[in-house]
Amino acid sequence: MPATPHFHPPGGTPPSAFTQPGQIAIVGAGFTGSLLAAHLLRGAQAPLVVHLIEYGHRPGTGVAYSTPNGTHVLNVRAYNMSAYPDDPRHFLRWLWSRAEGPTPDQPMPPSGHAFVSRGLYGAYIQDVLAEAQAEAPAHAQLNLVRGEALDVRTESPAGGRPSVHVRLGDGRVVSADAAALCIGNFPPSPPCLGSATADEAFASDRFVGDPWDAAAIGGIDRDAAVAILGTGLTMVDTVLSLLDQGHRGPITAVSRRGLLPLRHEETRPYTSFLHPDVLPSTVLDVLIALKADARRAVADGYDWRSAFDALRPHHHRIWAHLPMEERRRFLRHARPFWEVHRHRMAPQVADRIAAARAEGQLSILQGRLKDAALNAGGLDLRIAERGGTAERLLSVGALINATGTNCDYTRIRHPLVRSLLDRGLARPDALRLGLDVTESGAVIAADGTPSPRLLAFGPVAKAPFWEMTAVPELRSQCAEAARRILGGTAGGVVMPGQAALPGMPTLEFPEPRRM
Repeated sequence: MPATPHFHPPGGTPPSAFTQPGQIAIVGAGFTGSLLAAHLLRGAQAPLVVHLIEYGHRPGTGVAYSTPNGTHVLNVRAYNMSAYPDDPRHFLRWLWSRAEGPTPDQPMPPSGHAFVSRGLYGAYIQDVLAEAQAEAPAHAQLNLVRGEALDVRTESPAGGRPSVHVRLGDGRVVSADAAALCIGNFPPSPPCLGSATADEAFASDRFVGDPWDAAAIGGIDRDAAVAILGTGLTMVDTVLSLLDQGHRGPITAVSRRGLLPLRHEETRPYTSFLHPDVLPSTVLDVLIALKADARRAVADGYDWRSAFDALRPHHHRIWAHLPMEERRRFLRHARPFWEVHRHRMAPQVADRIAAARAEGQLSILQGRLKDAALNAGGLDLRIAERGGTAERLLSVGALINATGTNCDYTRIRHPLVRSLLDRGLARPDALRLGLDVTESGAVIAADGTPSPRLLAFGPVAKAPFWEMTAVPELRSQCAEAARRILGGTAGGVVMPGQAALPGMPTLEFPEPRRM
């Protein structure tokens, strides 16, 4: 049976030291948190309790893989979606084990080239966690904690072992030797238009601020005109949701450049242009070399996607080598073009989007939202079209914000995020891509000191890497993070049996803030 976590009443004094086994708290049980827990359970050589804290979804699913819509599919082929980097066929074997022979809706087991549903992949990650729990050594235990993490405190008592305390919404406190923040993605913030009419519009039920809110999407009138902010993969999923619920009205997707994700095609292995000893130092150098390589690939009978994908194993090294100003230049100018080439649509999804455009139901508008106002039947939107001074007025029944996840932690109001920033335990990274962390995952405090107890993994910790949102990158990060944690080398984390590090901060832990 799972061990009981250390719980303390609100306002109580947490213990100053812990007994065996070692304790680690993981905040968030989406893909990253669940996979980190699985690696810790599989690799534990000493007594260990993993407290996996989750509030909103089933463990293993998170926002990405909790969708019940079967047309929301993965953007990576099944053969590259194994949870374990050292076992590339793990997901395929799981898929094949579920196949019950030819059926009308599943004539044969999915091939490695299939783009399977995200809901199915969520079931796979749940099984990965359950399998790791069942096969873990007797001294390694998983404790699933249902609750919303609202506050964090670190402590370094005299004569005791340093610890971390995570306060939940119901007043319980989970105490551990270290905490890993695997809090995933936050919905986009409403556009900052600075007008009273826009504020009123965004406060109404005509504005859907969370594109993953299935109930809100489901409540949109089937015949209403709909506007969507953003033209990336989030917009694509939103359009699929509307079409699947029988939406008949026109849909207009708006973004400054009007770029749509490109289509996946079959690729073949290709050797990247990158030489391990010569890294480009400017964004322009990267793009020039990549374009030249794509032209060479096409000339040799490859698809350009083969050249682009060949660069993927080197993304982290290239990003780390770019000076800060070059990273800013990439985000300002090259990011939209990079995104549509890098994060592509599955063929069946691309076909549906193309059909909706050909039939005139879906249109793409280059421009930006300048103002919004309520009217008798919905919203009036004022769009400044790209490339001139022309403006367009759209009257819609609903506006959906699908501009992508909010990575600017200065704009996120969740109590846990506010707690981390207000206490000085964390700070946003300089480019507002997430929290400021070291490459090994140690959260950097407001004073610039990496935390010896507080770690972060997944999208929240992508600042040192740029690419840290897709499974191939996340699974390697989780495997390496578990190895470091179990070996006592992750950000200075001290597990039982190791010497405590001196000089760790002691912070007060007031009552939870009222939001």
